[in-house]
Amino acid sequence: MNGVSDISGVDTVSKKSCDTEISVIDILRILVRHKQIVFTVFLISLVIGIAYALVTSKQYRYTTTIEIGTVMEDGKTMLIDRPGTLLAKINVAYIPYVLEQFAHEKEEHYKITARIPPGSEVVVLESEAPESDGDILIQLQERVVDYVRRNHQRVFDIMKKEMNVELDKSKNKLSALQDRHRVLTADLKRLDQTAKLLNDQIEELKALVADAISYRKLARAQTGDETQAMTLLMIDNEIQQNNQRLAALEERLHIDIPREKDSLNNTISDNSREQQEQAAEIAKIQAAVNNMRETRMLIAPMRSAKPVGAGGLVIVLASIIVGVFTGILAAFIVAFLRGARRELHTREQTGKFWSDSPGDD
Repeated sequence: MNGVSDISGVDTVSKKSCDTEISVIDILRILVRHKQIVFTVFLISLVIGIAYALVTSKQYRYTTTIEIGTVMEDGKTMLIDRPGTLLAKINVAYIPYVLEQFAHEKEEHYKITARIPPGSEVVVLESEAPESDGDILIQLQERVVDYVRRNHQRVFDIMKKEMNVELDKSKNKLSALQDRHRVLTADLKRLDQTAKLLNDQIEELKALVADAISYRKLARAQTGDETQAMTLLMIDNEIQQNNQRLAALEERLHIDIPREKDSLNNTISDNSREQQEQAAEIAKIQAAVNNMRETRMLIAPMRSAKPVGAGGLVIVLASIIVGVFTGILAAFIVAFLRGARRELHTREQTGKFWSDSPGDD
């Protein structure tokens, strides 16, 4: 009978050990029973969080924005470097080189990252550090910008020199057109003077012809002899020559001079149009030169107005949450270990009972 009762007791223990369901009341009992552990772990986590919050310095973000320079190419404004290419240069070459140089000088290590804001053509350098290291980070970012600027300056200088050469050529051409315009204007004024002289000569020849005609009439009225005949012949010859000269002068005055003036006026008009076109070309090139922009810092390196990252309050709150959960976990672990120890002790007792076989009775 004793053997039967003991076996039933073992079955009861086995059933209890296989029951894994835990009620809310059981959880609360465990927490209450091990409240000292929960409180101790919570207190340690809180102290560590407060100490870390007090020791940790406030972190600020330091940023520098790089504006990529522009040049003129085929009449279009082009960036000196594509943003993606420049970003690769900065991340792969300039930042590592600057940080390594500084590490050799000061034996300190900092971090600088570069990124391109979505939809923009600028590169932003960023670093996070305490306010005490702000000046150093600003200097490091400025060094990176200086390397970028020097790399772009060579291309910028070449393009600007070419544009200035074109500008000088256009200015020289305009100056030649202006000189030509002055010569043409002077020629036009000389034609006016020539016309005045021709007009005076025509008036004089007309007077001579009129006098010769009058003299011939008087000579004809007198008794003729060989001398008088020769005189009339000479007068007629003179009148004929003067009329020929008069006709030539009038042709020059009324036909040639106007034709030459029209030609000069057309040439002057063409010259004026060429001057206007050349002036517009100069203005275009000058505007292109003025619009060329060197690579530069868009704004001076600046520090964020507020600290970044987790602040002291956030750290303390995080330590409270971690302390609570860690304390609860520790309580369950202790409860589990104690339960396991009790069950091991029970198994040892039942093992001794099983070692006595029923046949021995």
